[in-house]
Amino acid sequence: MEPDMIPEPLRPWLADIAYRMKCPLDFVAAGAVVMLSSLIGTRLTIKPKTRDDWTVVPNLWGAVVGGPSAMKSPALNAVLKPLDRLEMTARREYETALNDFERLQVEYEAQKKAYASQASKRHKGEAVGGSIAFPDEPVKPIERRYKVNDTTIEKLADLMNENLTGLLLFRDELTGLLASWDRAGHEQDRAFHLEAWNGNGSLTIDRIGRGTTHVRVLCESLLGGIQPAKLLGYLQAATGYENDGFVQRLQVAVYPDPEVWGYTDEHPDGLARDKAFELIQTIAHTDLSRIGYHADEYNKFAYTRFHPHAQELFKQWLTTWETVVLPNESGLLLEHFTKYRSLMPSLALIFHVVNCAGQPHPQTEAAKQFVSVEATQMSIDWCEYLMSHARRIYGLLDTVTIESARELLRHLKRGDLQDGFKVRDVARMRWKYLTSTDQVEAAVLELTSRHYLSEEQPASSKGGRPESPQYLINPKMF
Repeated sequence: MEPDMIPEPLRPWLADIAYRMKCPLDFVAAGAVVMLSSLIGTRLTIKPKTRDDWTVVPNLWGAVVGGPSAMKSPALNAVLKPLDRLEMTARREYETALNDFERLQVEYEAQKKAYASQASKRHKGEAVGGSIAFPDEPVKPIERRYKVNDTTIEKLADLMNENLTGLLLFRDELTGLLASWDRAGHEQDRAFHLEAWNGNGSLTIDRIGRGTTHVRVLCESLLGGIQPAKLLGYLQAATGYENDGFVQRLQVAVYPDPEVWGYTDEHPDGLARDKAFELIQTIAHTDLSRIGYHADEYNKFAYTRFHPHAQELFKQWLTTWETVVLPNESGLLLEHFTKYRSLMPSLALIFHVVNCAGQPHPQTEAAKQFVSVEATQMSIDWCEYLMSHARRIYGLLDTVTIESARELLRHLKRGDLQDGFKVRDVARMRWKYLTSTDQVEAAVLELTSRHYLSEEQPASSKGGRPESPQYLINPKMF
């Protein structure tokens, strides 16, 4: 991550956090982008093509990958402080509004009783004074929420209906979230969150106890940290029938080298911090539709498009992506990179909103309707940057074969297997890293290539199923 890949209004603030914490700039930059994506949500979308109606909601999923002491959580918590401040302000406003509501509710109940009493007297033919009108019921205020940490999908559905622009789901450790999805009775949690990744869907939930809940807008951004060893388990699951696309949805996933540690004890850059906080507050409270086109009967959300010059950039990028990059990928990486079709315009829109909100003097409305060339080029740079991190993350799977081979070699040296063993003999033992046929075959292939083993095809029998190969152990290993 290079500093010039970060929008200028946020650059000094994020660089200062990374410097003082001695954490990679990648952590704070990725966290900031996902946080901003949750703030924009459905308030402003982008139509990447000139005529087509394809619409992208810029909510993103991201993860910072690093060891137990890589400063993942402190970095993300520092980046989310502006969001915490927005929530504190919203909570105070909600509490004030709730007090007013409770007072109005008391008056409402009293007026209802007075109306009922007068109606009863009138019905009995008794004389009444001035007519009392039936009161209007006060509307209960709704607390503006920006993020959630630990919630059931039923409660999250209610929160999404109260916050139609989207929410950020933040967890220090993503493994805790994923473990909660696997608990008994929570089988539908994973599917709910995966559907919320698109940002523009809706859902109807029917429960006996809660009745029917119509979630009008499913829009969720997701952010958290995870250790490489724990992420590896989910990558392995994604290679089999358990592949549900969760890992591939982590478009803004970064796995940088650890920062070189050095003692620092300096005051935060207050000017940079205040400027960034003010910018984020501006984005949160500004009507973003004013820099684009308003929603109408044909468009569910307000939207914008690329500037004509930026449109040409997008066209060239997408053409190269579809004809050069994707045809040369396969497996999980191919599945991951196909989601960059929406990632690139999402990033361009986020950078465009930051640049517009960070300008001291508002531009004309016409100039603000289109995503700039600068924002578009920055998003292309980010896609190239995130590609390298995706390759490193999915490259963790390559270490599985080595670990499996080491484990098999250890058992061979202990004499746990004899000459002429077969793959199924090893798989039955359920040794660590050797619990599936695929793992055993990969380990055997690795050891065969290094001459610890040699493959021998059994003599063919007449008819019937052909025998699987057996493996001879090189005595020199002892």
